[in-house]
Amino acid sequence: MAKKVVEEKIQITQNTPDIVQAVSVAATLTEIFKYPIPDNSEIILEPTDFIAMYLYGAAAEIAAKSRVVVAVTDPYGRRERVIADAEYQQFKEFQDSLKKYYVGTRVIIPANFLLKVKANTDIVTVVASTRHTFSAKLVYETLD
Repeated sequence: MAKKVVEEKIQITQNTPDIVQAVSVAATLTEIFKYPIPDNSEIILEPTDFIAMYLYGAAAEIAAKSRVVVAVTDPYGRRERVIADAEYQQFKEFQDSLKKYYVGTRVIIPANFLLKVKANTDIVTVVASTRHTFSAKLVYETLD
């Protein structure tokens, strides 16, 4: 059988395999999670795909005006493309389609590149309390 290319809609969340989450440093732009794009595949963010997240510290949610940056970096961390740079309050909507943060442009993330979220928060974030969702398309070749 010949290999075929498969495209499927996915959600990248805190439960996605291979996601790496980290505690932030207060008052410093810190990487709080990264997702390495699997070998032999790519992730495509379409303009209609959304980004949503809840970021919490030990006792409270981070400040609404905290800066959040969503970016893509090459496997060696030398080049970075910023996808979104906005206040946290813009990313907090998961359900209302009129309030969600949409990507707004097409972004293709090749295999082994990293999808990252960084935040400059008033308090230290706690991994166990953090939730996020990226709607995206996964494109890969079948094994057979």
